Amino acid sequence: MKTFTKNTATTFIAQVVILIIGIATSIIIARVLGPEGKGLYSLAILLPTLMATLTNFGISPATVYLTASGSYDRKQIFGNNILFSLVIGTISLMIGLVVVLFLKETLLPGLPMTLALVGMLILPLTLLVENLQKIFIGMQKILTANVLSIIYFSLSFVFILIALFGFRSDVLGVLIASILSLLVATIMVVLWLNRTLRGVRFSLNFPYIKSTLSYGLKAHLGNILGFLNLRADMFLVNFFINPTAVGFYSISVNIAEKLWLISKASSTVLFPKVAAEKNEQKRKEFTPIISRTMFLITVGGALILFFIVEKIIVLLYSPQFFSSVRPLQILLPGIAVGGADSILAHDIAGRGKPLVNSYISIIALIVNIILNIIWIPKFGIEGAAWASTISYGLTFVGRVLIYSRISGNSFGVILLPQRSDVALYKKLWGLTIRKLRGR
Repeated sequence: MKTFTKNTATTFIAQVVILIIGIATSIIIARVLGPEGKGLYSLAILLPTLMATLTNFGISPATVYLTASGSYDRKQIFGNNILFSLVIGTISLMIGLVVVLFLKETLLPGLPMTLALVGMLILPLTLLVENLQKIFIGMQKILTANVLSIIYFSLSFVFILIALFGFRSDVLGVLIASILSLLVATIMVVLWLNRTLRGVRFSLNFPYIKSTLSYGLKAHLGNILGFLNLRADMFLVNFFINPTAVGFYSISVNIAEKLWLISKASSTVLFPKVAAEKNEQKRKEFTPIISRTMFLITVGGALILFFIVEKIIVLLYSPQFFSSVRPLQILLPGIAVGGADSILAHDIAGRGKPLVNSYISIIALIVNIILNIIWIPKFGIEGAAWASTISYGLTFVGRVLIYSRISGNSFGVILLPQRSDVALYKKLWGLTIRKLRGR
């Protein structure tokens, strides 16, 4: 528990730093480019992000799972993941460019062709850095992974700042800056891994490839569905309305999802821990402590944010983004239950059952798309927010039911605070204070 708490605290601190940098970057982009420019930028990076999710084939979660289990030589995992990423990245980029050239007006109406083409360069770099950084997570070198993430977001902030105020203050300048920062971050991950593992082996390990695809493809469907469940509304808002509406809605989504900060930190640490844990009783007892804590924190955070969101948006992003307020408030109930949902999803995946998450996501995605198609033309971006909240809630209910059946834990144990939690929190708080004092 101490190690988990330490790793979670480290990840949480890193996420807070990333949050601050990310918000600062978002504010600068929004204030300089305005709602339409912010919307165009969001759309330009949306398609390559979707393509990266579609063509990853579950290598990232498989890397965490197989590295944590200790089944394969880590130098070979390093080398094989580089080969995987380069081959898949090149093919994906070619497919992406074809999609942009022939289907842009259908998928991304209103987005200039130049922005769509340049944005696709994000795709191969995203695949490579994601598949390599997950090796650190699997090794439970959480601090290293966090430092690399902070460096990337810091580079992105600096490069975008230089682009907007010293290079060109438009969407293309921001895109180029984003690509350059991702390129530098990718090089750093490769060098850091090479130093940590003391080399790399590029010889193909066919049992590893087989295991990666066997686990990865099961997780892959869930990853795709999960991404679409989170981002399909962006495509549909642009399709039914325009890029300016995407600009407003993207601010709502970005701020609301910051409530997942702590749960993401815990999930990052939980997945390799569950994958490496062989004692089923420890699994059964450990995850509910985290899930009910996250449930309490995200629900409380959502309530606070609901009442202060108007002031936050007007103060940070300017009054011209006032239209983002109401959609954000509507998103909060779904976001509130997402903290515990993420914990349960990673436990299920860590048990080697990623396909179970996919079944839940299929139902939620279908509901999400149907509601978006019906409600966006009638209610605009508020309709998109309602569709997402209902979809997130449905995902949460399904996940709790499935996890309860797999683990044998009751709903109350999974979600509601227990008397024993108070003593645990006091103990952890004491350990944290002593750690800070250097004792």
